[in-house]
Amino acid sequence: MNYHYVTKRLLRIEEGARKFFERIPFLHAFLAGVGVILFWRGVWELADIQKLDPIASIVLGSFLLGGIGLFIQTFVGNSIIIKTVKKEEQTEKQTEKKAEQALEEVEKEEITLLHLSKKIDELNSKIDSLNK
Repeated sequence: MNYHYVTKRLLRIEEGARKFFERIPFLHAFLAGVGVILFWRGVWELADIQKLDPIASIVLGSFLLGGIGLFIQTFVGNSIIIKTVKKEEQTEKQTEKKAEQALEEVEKEEITLLHLSKKIDELNSKIDSLNK
């Protein structure tokens, strides 16, 4: 079986489940909690069966999380995400202010253009009246 086929199939299943559970978020949260607890219990029991030393558990867990790129994300990532969201909010507010200022300037220019257009029309009508 092709790795890419399996990956695409699993991603489709996950996407379908996500869409389904968007309608029932409590059930989604409950099942996710049960799944995490059962998974953690299985890992814990397996470590007990293997008589894995607590220090060895910490070292092995750290290498595992570091090796797949989750150590930093799990323990530091949240603060980075929060800072990024705050920066994005500030940038969005600044962009909104700039857009409002630009809109005001455009409105002022439109008023000026309308005024100039009226003046040109008046001058054209005066020129037409003088030419007659």
